[in-house]
Amino acid sequence: MDRRNFFRTSFLVGGLGVAGTVAFLESCKKNNTPPSPQGPTVNFTLDLTLPANASLNNPGGSLSSNGVVIANVGGSYIAVAQSCTHNGCSVGYNSGGNNFVCPCHSGVFDTNGNVVSGPPPAPLKKYSAVKNGNILTISG
Repeated sequence: MDRRNFFRTSFLVGGLGVAGTVAFLESCKKNNTPPSPQGPTVNFTLDLTLPANASLNNPGGSLSSNGVVIANVGGSYIAVAQSCTHNGCSVGYNSGGNNFVCPCHSGVFDTNGNVVSGPPPAPLKKYSAVKNGNILTISG
């Protein structure tokens, strides 16, 4: 191999090595795009006069229906997806902390469904909860 071919081959191999390293480092870069909330698409109503829904008539009361946890927070209603985004365990409303808690791995979500602590990788989907008379409509 003559000197010219040696340098040409060396630069080619070196350039490929640098390009490969850059590509590898870019693939390891953390994605700064926040994960999107996860949960089913729903549209249902709850009659607050029925005994099955009576817990929603009291501040701090909650219930689960159609894959959604609904809670009465001081007279207004919030609703989030019931399945934890970590392992799919059912989250419940914690009125003392005004948050949603997953019992499996202690994941905690705020009232907007955002992850506060624990291993969940994404927020819970938040739903619209509108009361009209004794009927509560959950949609989203």
